[in-house]
Amino acid sequence: MSAVGGVGSATGRPAAGDEVPGLWGSFGAGLRLLVGWFSVAIAILNVLAELDRMPDRAYLLFHTLLLVGGLLLISFGWGAAGTGPAGYAGFGLVLTGGMLVSALPANDAVCCMTAYSVRHGYPFTFLGRHDGGGWHVDSPQLAADLLFWGYAGLIVLVLVAMARRAGKHHGGGRK
Repeated sequence: MSAVGGVGSATGRPAAGDEVPGLWGSFGAGLRLLVGWFSVAIAILNVLAELDRMPDRAYLLFHTLLLVGGLLLISFGWGAAGTGPAGYAGFGLVLTGGMLVSALPANDAVCCMTAYSVRHGYPFTFLGRHDGGGWHVDSPQLAADLLFWGYAGLIVLVLVAMARRAGKHHGGGRK
């Protein structure tokens, strides 16, 4: 599988069974690669910048998932996954379930929104309020949490795709 998502043969001419990706396929592959490389670079640079002190566990977990998710985006193409409805359902469940489950209990995280007495969200606190006060949403932290749970869902999506391929390869896909 190529780093550009299997967009065709190396000769520039479509090989037997290859489809030409077209404008939107090329745009999607380019966007996927940009987001993947950006995620890898940010993960590595942020962890390197924190080497003078030991970052907290949530910070390290976030950046580990950012690195793994970025590498998955670089390595796999959208069409190469072949995940089917089960993979997309798993992705959606991890994304929405992770956001909801992490937002429900109040936490005492080291990071983010320390001015509020009641804080919610993992790995970064994105929802806070004072006792008896109104709620405040921190949109950059919310975006970081969505990215975290989205990359966790991407791992599930890739694992389902690999399981489907293994099943087809070993005769599980025959009728």
